[in-house]
Amino acid sequence: MLKKELEISCYVAGAGAFGVFLRWIQDQLAFNDAGLPDRSALHVIFPVYVLICALVFRHFVLSYKKAGLQPPESFAAAFAHKGKLYTLARWVCGGVMFVGGTVLLMTSETDKFAGLLRALSLVTMLAGLCFPLMMTWADKAGSRLNVICLLSFVPMFAYAVWLVYCYRANSIEPVVWSYAVEVFTVIMAMVAFFRVAGFAFQSPKPLRCLFDVMFAAMLCLTSLADERYMGMQIILLGSALMLMFECWLLIKNLAPIADKTEEQPKAEGEEGGAAVPAAPGDGFERLDEEMMKAREEMLKANKP
Repeated sequence: MLKKELEISCYVAGAGAFGVFLRWIQDQLAFNDAGLPDRSALHVIFPVYVLICALVFRHFVLSYKKAGLQPPESFAAAFAHKGKLYTLARWVCGGVMFVGGTVLLMTSETDKFAGLLRALSLVTMLAGLCFPLMMTWADKAGSRLNVICLLSFVPMFAYAVWLVYCYRANSIEPVVWSYAVEVFTVIMAMVAFFRVAGFAFQSPKPLRCLFDVMFAAMLCLTSLADERYMGMQIILLGSALMLMFECWLLIKNLAPIADKTEEQPKAEGEEGGAAVPAAPGDGFERLDEEMMKAREEMLKANKP
């Protein structure tokens, strides 16, 4: 699967890079000197491009489904990885996120919403530490499942704090285009980390998770074209790297879709015989049988 892993990762990175270019062009040419949007084809081209990327990623996911493949449903199997290169990669991804939170903490003290940004920086620093630890325990999910659940929750919470900040900072902003891309990116990143956490909480949606991590990684890269605190830019870059790493592992561990159809009980005394459907009932059949047996025993005991 190495060829597919590399191919999909290049598609995601390339889509994000071209998205940065389109968004930058839109910021430069589609607004006047007062910061208000002018009539421009870029206001249509950019969302159409995002939609095309979503359709392409959906095509990849559907092709895997058509081939009878999907990531495994257990956390350990879906994100299994061994080797020093993978170890270095997960610590680099988490380290970028940690650095972003640190830079944001040092540069946002005079902001109007310094309290929210301080909370965001601290949670993202924690998320940067949690990510490599969570990936480290991927092969030990059976014994450390509660720990993995806790670690997988932190990135979701970080983006929930970011979403609150977006609302507070842009609640009176009349130009929707100035914050719409950031809000959409934050929501999709939160959804993607939620899908990843689904493996730890034993309620996964493997193919949906694969789509969400690809799409969210592309949006995180695209949002780098907007102006914001440098720490927040680094956080977005770290998030994109984390999601692309998870996408790589999900594709690496693709496996045939398991048949979930439950076998019907076989006829008593037959081994390997044809399956027979279970008798319909209200769920109290065993209780009724036991009561009938007890009644027969009582009648035998009272019989002269």
